[in-house]
This record gives sequence, structure tokens and C-alpha cells, in this order.
Amino acid sequence: MSMPEDLDHVFAWLTAVLQGPRSGLYGGFDLQDGDRDPAPGLPARYGGQDRPELTDATHVRDLHADLRELGFLLAPEDEPRFGRHSRWAVQEFQRYAGLAQAAVARRPGAAVLAASLPAGGVSARVDGVTALPGQVPFRVRVDEEIVEVTGIAGGELRLVRGAEDTTPAGHAAGARVEPIRWSDRLVPRPARFHERYTGPVSGVVNPWTRFALRRWKDAGRRCPVVVEAWDLRAGQPDRLHTLPADGARPARRADNLWGPDDIGTNAPRVFARDLTRAWNRPARLPVAPAHPELDVVGDWHAVTRPPQNPADPPVVVWSGPWSFPNFWHTWRPEGEVLPEHLLPRDPGGGGPALERLVAEGPVAALSTYKVVRAVGEVEQVGYFDVLNAYDAGFVSFGPCHWIAGFAADPDPAAPVADGELWGFLSYLKATDPGAFEEAVGRWGVDVAHDWGTNGAALFKPGQRKYESRPLTDTEAGAPAPLPQVVAEFDVFRGWHWFYRLQMAARTVDGFRRRMWHMARLRLRDLGETPWDGPGEPVTWTVPGPDGDRPARIKDVFTSERAMALIYRWHIRSPAHMVSSGRAGPRLRTVCEDAVNEDQALFAGGPATWGDAAEQALIRHLLKVAEKAQGPLASLREVHDWPQWGAGSRGFTLPVAVLPVASDGGGRRLLAERGSFVLDTSDLPEPPL
Repeated sequence: MSMPEDLDHVFAWLTAVLQGPRSGLYGGFDLQDGDRDPAPGLPARYGGQDRPELTDATHVRDLHADLRELGFLLAPEDEPRFGRHSRWAVQEFQRYAGLAQAAVARRPGAAVLAASLPAGGVSARVDGVTALPGQVPFRVRVDEEIVEVTGIAGGELRLVRGAEDTTPAGHAAGARVEPIRWSDRLVPRPARFHERYTGPVSGVVNPWTRFALRRWKDAGRRCPVVVEAWDLRAGQPDRLHTLPADGARPARRADNLWGPDDIGTNAPRVFARDLTRAWNRPARLPVAPAHPELDVVGDWHAVTRPPQNPADPPVVVWSGPWSFPNFWHTWRPEGEVLPEHLLPRDPGGGGPALERLVAEGPVAALSTYKVVRAVGEVEQVGYFDVLNAYDAGFVSFGPCHWIAGFAADPDPAAPVADGELWGFLSYLKATDPGAFEEAVGRWGVDVAHDWGTNGAALFKPGQRKYESRPLTDTEAGAPAPLPQVVAEFDVFRGWHWFYRLQMAARTVDGFRRRMWHMARLRLRDLGETPWDGPGEPVTWTVPGPDGDRPARIKDVFTSERAMALIYRWHIRSPAHMVSSGRAGPRLRTVCEDAVNEDQALFAGGPATWGDAAEQALIRHLLKVAEKAQGPLASLREVHDWPQWGAGSRGFTLPVAVLPVASDGGGRRLLAERGSFVLDTSDLPEPPL
């Protein structure tokens, strides 16, 4: 952009600040939920009011067309009504228009063959080569042939002919040379202060949103983050996946994904091409050497149920993105839950390595890390950047895979319960507001309950969890709760939300390290749960600083291995472990079964029990869990940690330095009585 043009834009922005923004778009109306273009029997509705005098207006259709032109394909195609997806598309525009980096479209049709290209030709002279990407390889279409460009020297391209099963053919001079990939048509471009949107991420097309939309349209700006699905060859991206024809819509390349079900197969791998500098990326080797511009995201996954007719395919109940290390969806080793990435930083460095924890302690930090990591290999598969967005939790991440909410039914109108993900984010906001802003706050999302000093406003004492719900920006100023129904929470299953949370888990240091705190809060609150409820006979007592006191869960189960099993079980089925604020029914069954099997081991109170009693409790934890089957079968993985075998998933944790368990099980979680020591350093006071 030339200096005179830039000064013109600064002047236009100053005028808008002083006199109010004007854009000439959409009749000057603040388009919003419920608005519509006129239709037979229905008057136009714009800005939340009926406008019967506007019989030929197409403002909502025009908005949708503009958003799609700019790359925001959440906007419905040729749709006259402003609905939920319209709002989501506007919110995404508002988010990306607020960044300091944007993208602009290359000039379409500007690159043409300067001379004819014979069918066997392996190089071509091109006029307008600056309209093509500067980084090879990339693919272009010349007439009906797909050609891979492997090198550029001046105006000459080196070519591999007949890519993607097309047939090499002769092409006349002047034939257009067009990139086949949406993101290849984009160039990163900074957005100066006067070019950015700074209003609320409300989804309402307010005056400043219209002003920014006009600027983007005039300047050829486009969404700077593009999510793509690629078919693989030898584990590497080979070609863009083709989405099948759908009704009147023809087959098309999966080169700009937004909705969770834009693809409905797990065959391709999904990547993002991010032209912003929104994340503080470490220096690292590319996940795809031939395509260093790509960040791996994951693939599509589904929860299914059997069909009524056995000959039919399974019925998809929930679906959406997920990431899993076995399929190379994670950053290695940057995404691994190592002590140096999770525990508090040393002065001037990262957290302590496992070797140092084993050699120097503190014992509590090592013991707690082992439990968190062992359970985390089930929940987050050992990686910060393992996320789920394909099930009834909408999106989940972290050592306990905190969910955004829970719905028992996928019906769009079904209610959504509060989620622990917002409990973690409330704690993050209170303790590291900069990390909260970088991870989620700048995207227009907040948390309904403030943490305060101890999280009491979020704490569910009956099951020992911290839960809340999301707030989103409004035009009124104060954020408002997102309606707690499936249709609204589905927004978090989209590919761009998935990518943003994944990048926060990869790159925002405070976001990752506060997970250590939140995981320990669960362990602490779980362990402090009374064994007996108020008014119930006291089963056991243990010595306390002021004399004997009633036993708590942490007094009954005291080894690393037992606490890890209970911790995992509590994440999966909290009411089994804690119910009505005391030890839950399954946990009491475990203890009763162990005592009945060998009462001599449990003579006296828990303070007198030995290692044999602890190992009996561990055996019965597994027995009761294995009777339940299903997800609780994963307790065996926790029990056996870290027996990885061939399925190490790229882990680099040096488990060979761990102390050997006395039960002969090798370098594992310790099974001795009293071996679990909880690290309570820097934790807030309990909420009870």
C-alpha cells in the first residue's frame, strides 16, 4: 500500500471515530439474529425490527455472500435469514479482523502462460508470476490439467505434469494458471491500528463491523487462518481431499473447513495454514517437510450406535474434530506433558526435568507428577494438544479432559449442563490473566463465575468439581451467558475453535502450567472428602493434630497407584467416587469387598494398615471397575503405567530413571502404603 493510500485510510478512520463509521453496506442496519430479507407473506426484518416498506432488499443475502467471499464459510449460502450460523460467521470475522495480521487475495487470473505448453513440457514461462505462491511445491490448474510446480526461477516454472490423476495436455499461450488451493491464493499482510476491528465479538453487524467489512472488501482481505483436509501418501499430505457432491452442490476440495461435519470421514488428515502471528511458536521442524506452512490439527471422528437394520451403516450420534498422537496429530516433544512443560518454571528456565525430580525432589512434586501423568495418558494421551470435539462434551482438553458442557441428547434443543473446562478457565483468569487473554479472552469468550480466592462460587461439593459456563460478548457491553442448549454449544466443535484451543495448549505457557494447579486441586479435594456423611456412624478414625478425627478418602487409600486409580475413576464417573459430599458407593464397595476378603489385614484403623492392605484395596479397585467394563477398563492402563511397549506414542519421558516399586512391578506407580505425597504448594485454600 502506498503512503497516500495509507493516509487516506487513516483519515477515513479518524472521520469514523469523530462522526461515526459509515460503510454503505446492508442499508446501514445492525443485522442480527432473527433478521430476514422479505419473502412472500413475510416483511423484511432488519436491525431487529420489521421493515415492510423494504420489499426488494437483500441485505442478509448480501452479508452472507460477502462473508463467504472473505473466506468465512460458516455463513450460509444464498440464505435470506440471519440465524445461528450467520452470527457465528460474523463473530469469526470480528475475531480475525481484530488481529494485527491479516491476509489479502492474490490477483485472480493474473498469471497466464507466456507461451504454449506442449503435453510433454516440464517447464513453462508465465506472465504475472507474482500472482502465484513464492514457496514450492504448489499445484495449479491449467485448463483441465492439474500441474505441480516444483520450482520458480524468474518467470519460469518447473513442472510435474498430470497431477491428481489428470492427463497432461497441450495448452495455448494465454491460458490461465490458477492455484487450486484457497490458501495458495492468500498473502499475509499486517493490519495497522486503524484497520482493526476493536468492538465486541457479538455476532451483530454493528457500524464498526460494517466499516471493517467495507475495508476488507475494498482491500481484498481474507480470513488469515485456513483449515484444510489432505489425503495422505506414506503418512504425508499429498493432495487436498475432495468432498463428495451433495445434492445440487458439486464435488469440491476440502480447502476451507469450518463446521465440525464439513468432512464426514476420518480418511484425510486436517491441517491449518495460519498466516497470522497470533501464537508464540517455538522453533521446530515442520510436521510435513514438503509443506512447512502446515500445522497438523487432527481428523474427523464420530460416536455411533448400531442401526436398526444390521445391513445399514452405524448411526452417527455425535461427531467432529479430534487429535490423537498415534496418528501424528500432536507436536512432539513440545506438546508432551513433561515436567519441564507442566510444573512451575525455575528462575530463568522451564520446569524441572524428570531426572532432577527423581534425584533432588521434592518428593511431593515427583509423586504428584507421576499420578497426574499416568492418568493423563488415558485422558489426554500424554499430550497437551490432544483435544476431543466429537462427543457429548463438545470440546475437552487437559489432564482431566475438562469438558465445555454435557448433553445427554444430541437434539439441538437439548439442555447442556455446566462444564469443568470453564472451571479451569476461571482459575486461569484469576491467577494468570495474561495467559487467559492470549488463550481465549481475545476471542470474545469469558467465564460466568469468578474464581475469587478459592473457587467457592464454582465448587460442586457433592462431587468435588469446579464447573461453570461460558459468557460471550454482547452489544450492551456486559458479556451474557451462551444459551445452554446443544445448538449453541456446537460452536465449540468447529474446526477454528478446535485449532485455537489446540494452539493455546501448544504455545501459551501459563495456560499449560496452570493445568498442574487444577489437576492437583482435584486430587486435594478428592482426598479430603470425608469417608462418612454428616450424621452417619463413623467407620474409622485417624490421628489428627487435635486428636482423632473421622477418616477421609486420603486416609483409606494412600499409595500412588490407588490414588491414581481413584483420580481416573472420579474424572470418568464422579458420583462413583464421591456422592453427597462423602465417599461414593463404588468406592465404599471396593473397601467393603477388600475387608470382607481378609479382615485381618484391616484390623484397627487406616493408620495401622500395612502394604498388604493397600495392595488388597488396589486389587479390588480393579475388580469393581472391570465389572463395570466400558471406559473404566482404562483403569488397568493407569495401574500398569508406564508399560508402553510398542505403543509409546512418541513419548520422550525418561521413565527408566523412576524408582522401582517394591511389589516387583518395575518402575511404576508405587503401591506401598503412604507412598502418595500430594504437592500442595501454591494452591488456593479449599472452598470448604
